[in-house]
Amino acid sequence: MKKIGIITLTRKNSLAYSVLKRIVEDLSYTPVCGEAIGADCLFFPLEELALIGHDFLGDFFEKAGISDVDTILVSAPYTANLFVLPKVIWCLKSINPAPIILGGNEASNNYKNLMLYRFSTFANRVIDIAPDFIVRGSAENALPSLLPLLNKTTITKEWDRDFLKKLLGIPNIVFWLPEKRALVSTMFSSEDLTERDIFSFVRYGEKTIAITLQRACAWAKKSRGGCLFCSIASQFGNDFHCAVQSDFFIWELSAFLRDNPEIEYLDIWDDTFNINEEWAVKICGYLKVLNKKVGREIRYTCFLRPKGLNEKLVREMREANIRAAFVGADALSEGLSKRLRRGCTVAELNRSIETLGRGKIQPNLSVQMFSPESVIDDVGVTATVALSGIKKEKSTVHVHLYTFPLFGSDIYKLLEARNNLDRIPSPLLKKEKGGFAPYLMAYDYMNYDPDVEEIKKKTYKLLDVSTSFYVKTYPGDNIDANKLKKVLTEVRTWCIETKKTHKIKSLWYMIILFLEEKGRGMKKQEIIGFLSRKDSTFQIPGKLRGPYGDFGYRYTLSRSFNEVIDILIKNGWVRRTNKKEFRLASEGIEKLKLMVGEAAERHLNIAAYGKTEKVDLLKALDDL
Repeated sequence: MKKIGIITLTRKNSLAYSVLKRIVEDLSYTPVCGEAIGADCLFFPLEELALIGHDFLGDFFEKAGISDVDTILVSAPYTANLFVLPKVIWCLKSINPAPIILGGNEASNNYKNLMLYRFSTFANRVIDIAPDFIVRGSAENALPSLLPLLNKTTITKEWDRDFLKKLLGIPNIVFWLPEKRALVSTMFSSEDLTERDIFSFVRYGEKTIAITLQRACAWAKKSRGGCLFCSIASQFGNDFHCAVQSDFFIWELSAFLRDNPEIEYLDIWDDTFNINEEWAVKICGYLKVLNKKVGREIRYTCFLRPKGLNEKLVREMREANIRAAFVGADALSEGLSKRLRRGCTVAELNRSIETLGRGKIQPNLSVQMFSPESVIDDVGVTATVALSGIKKEKSTVHVHLYTFPLFGSDIYKLLEARNNLDRIPSPLLKKEKGGFAPYLMAYDYMNYDPDVEEIKKKTYKLLDVSTSFYVKTYPGDNIDANKLKKVLTEVRTWCIETKKTHKIKSLWYMIILFLEEKGRGMKKQEIIGFLSRKDSTFQIPGKLRGPYGDFGYRYTLSRSFNEVIDILIKNGWVRRTNKKEFRLASEGIEKLKLMVGEAAERHLNIAAYGKTEKVDLLKALDDL
C-alpha cells in the first residue's frame, strides 16, 4: 500500500490537512502525518522553521516517517512561506527521492515563479529546490488522478510517452519535463466539487473543531486560483452552488463529537455563511439535529456578510446555538467601502451588528486599519468604531493593520501597476547569464495619503513591527484588550491632530502651486493632475481600468482635497480667485520656505509628480 506524507506550512492545523488526508484515504493509501512521533499532523509555523537548522529538520522528517513515503504533499498557503520553502524542500529531497507536490493559495497563484526561480543556496552549494509538481486550485480535481501514477522512483526514472500522456490529461498541475526541457501547465478544470469533497473538519485546539460547508468552485472558475476569501465576489445570486446541501455530514460530526467529549466549540469557517438565506436556514436546521444527536451543548460561531442579515435568520441561528458571529469589513467609511466593492454599505454593517445583538448573538467585528487608498477619516473612523468594541477589559473587535495582497489578486496587480510594491530578495534564485538572480518578493506598500503613511509608520513603531507583510490580529493572536485600546486611542489622537493641518499634503499642494501655477491660478483638477501626472490610466491592466483607472494618488488625494485647501485658505497661505482657481499667497510663500527648510530629507518626493531637490526649491523661493 502506498504511503503519502502530508505537511502544512501553517501556524496551526488547517482544513487543508483534513482535505489532503481524506483524498489519500479515499484512494486506499496510508497518510503519514507524524504518527511515528506521536503527532496527529505535521504543521510548521514560519517562526519555527526560520529558527531551526536544516540538519535538525531533516532528522525530524526522518523520525516522522517521511523518508519511507512514496509521495510527499506540502501545503504552502502564504507568501511568507517562500522564506522557508527552500529549506523544507531540500530537507525532504535529502532524505527521500519521492515526488514532492506543492499546493495552496500562494503556489496556485505564483506557480510560474516558484518553478522558474528553482535554486537556493545551502552550505556553499546551489541546490535545485523546485517541487516536482504544483497543484493549482482544488486538490480534489488533480490528486486522485496524479497520486496513482507516482512512486519513489518517478522522478529518477525515464518517462515514456504513455506516462507523459497520462500527466497531460490531469487538470490543474504544473511540472517540468525531464531535464528541465520545458515547463508544462495543464488545462484548468473548473469542475464542481461534490458535497462530500466540499465538507471537511479539523481539530485545532483542545476544545475546538472547525468545519467548512462551502468551497469556492464558482470563484475558481473566475480567477483560476487565489485567495479563498475572494470567493465572496463570485458567489452572489445564481452562482451560489458550491456548498453542502444535504445532511450527510451530521452523522460524521456527531460520531466524532461523541468520541471526543471534551470538544465544546465548533467554528464554521465559511466567510459567506449567510450569502443565501434559504441555505443558511437549512444549515441551522441541520445543526439543531446535530445538537440532539451529540447529547450535549455545542457552541457554534460563524462568519457573516453584513448584507442581507435579518431578524428571522438571526433567530434561526440562535436556536441552533450559534453564540457568536464574526462580521468583517475592509473599511468603515462609506466612500472606501464602496471603492473596495465589498457588496455592502456601512449602514448595513451597523444594522447587522445591532440585529445580532438583539438576537443574543455576540457580534465580533474584524476590521482593517490601513488600506492603500485610505484617507485620515477612514483610519480615524475605524479606530473609533474599534474602540467601541472594547469594554470591561474585553475586546469583541479584531484589528488588522492590513491584509497584504496575495500574488495575482486584483489589488496586487493595481499596486504593481503603480510600482508601489516594496520588494525584498527571497531565497529563490533563477539561473541567468553570468550568475543567479533572486526572486524579488513584495512585502509592503506606501499609502497614497502621505499623512496616513506617517500614522501607519508610527503605529508600526508602537507595535514593534516593520511592514504590512504579516497577516495578524494586533496586538497578538490572543487579544490583549488593554493594549489594543491603548494603540487605538493613539491612532485616533494622531488622526485628530493630523486633520488640523494635513501637514504633508499641504506642503505638496503649496509646492505644486509655486512651481506650476505661473501666476494664473490653478483649478482642483489641475493640481490633482500634476500630483498624479506619472500615474497613467494605461498602466492599469485592461480589465481593471474601468473601475480603477484612477487608482492611487488621483483617487486618494481627490477625496481630501477640499479639506486640505480650506486649511490653506483659512491660514492665508492660498487664495481662491473669482474663477474658483487657487493661487499661492505671499504669506504662503513665506510659510513654504519654512516648511521646506524644516524638511529632513535632501530631496522631496511629491506623490506621482516627481522628486524636487530641497536646495533648488529654497533657491527658487529666495529668488522671488
